[in-house]
Amino acid sequence: MQERIFRPRTTLHGLREHDIIQRYMLNWQAIQQLLQNIEPQLAPTLLTPRIIPTETKLLAILHMLASGSFQTTGALVAGISQPSFSAFLPKVMDAISGLTPRHICFPNTLQKQQETKQGFYLISGFPPALGAIDCTYVRLVPPAAIEHLYRNRKHTHSINVQATVDRQGLITNIVAKYPGSVHDSFIFRHSTINQHFQDGQYCNGLLVADQGYGIQPWLTPIGNPSTAAEHAYNDAHRKTRTIVERTFRILKSRFRCLDISGGSLLYSPEMVCKIILSCAILHNICIRRNIPLLEPEPHMPEEEEEEEGGLQHEGEQQNTAAGLRRRQHIMNNFF
Repeated sequence: MQERIFRPRTTLHGLREHDIIQRYMLNWQAIQQLLQNIEPQLAPTLLTPRIIPTETKLLAILHMLASGSFQTTGALVAGISQPSFSAFLPKVMDAISGLTPRHICFPNTLQKQQETKQGFYLISGFPPALGAIDCTYVRLVPPAAIEHLYRNRKHTHSINVQATVDRQGLITNIVAKYPGSVHDSFIFRHSTINQHFQDGQYCNGLLVADQGYGIQPWLTPIGNPSTAAEHAYNDAHRKTRTIVERTFRILKSRFRCLDISGGSLLYSPEMVCKIILSCAILHNICIRRNIPLLEPEPHMPEEEEEEEGGLQHEGEQQNTAAGLRRRQHIMNNFF
């Protein structure tokens, strides 16, 4: 019988910091910490020479998320076949997404809320924002039987992902479970963050959003300006809200599997949602550790720009007297 040869597999040994970040988007310290956090969920039950080390699994997944291509990952991480990669992908995604409470958290103490408001205020003088909210599409190949559910208003198939972010671009809340045909405002109405605002948990703060969300006491979208104060308000609102659009661009630039340049994800919708959540966690790790984005910050391609005017009619139906009063109060006192 011919002796089976096992090819050497990739490790971080000998790689420069720049090369590690370029290849995996995280630096050495972040990868080691992540490895320590997920090791208990991925440790093998049988110690044999053929077991793929947890580090190798993690590096293969990180490179796939960064490059958007298994073929590239397979060539880099020698000795891992596509069936092996597909077998451990769900386990690694489960382990990373299980870290959500640790890495994605809306400001839930008075001190954190005050720091968040101050951060947003320093952008353009807009008070008292606790987050900027928006949705973005992540493409996938949909199940054939229900492909129409995933067809979005841009006539592509996707998951519609909602996120709130803070001044730094940290993702503080994320909803990644709805098909592309579901409207932004529907996702928000049925989200936990909406319920928390309605319950009064964040009564001293608001979210900054576009016209598609309507006006509520805790949510102040862009209005149609007619006075100097309204123009000043809109300008501050726009500058404040752009942080969420910028965050989506950086997220997709770090993790090409989410970007249109990486094509459509070839996994089940459930797996795509786990991939999105895992990328959001990894993005926050990068922000907190000041890991640089080595490529120039991307500009939003025309296809990804939001067409706010098309959403306005649905948002207007959600306007409330209390919301209009609050917006007027903000304009009277700050603009």
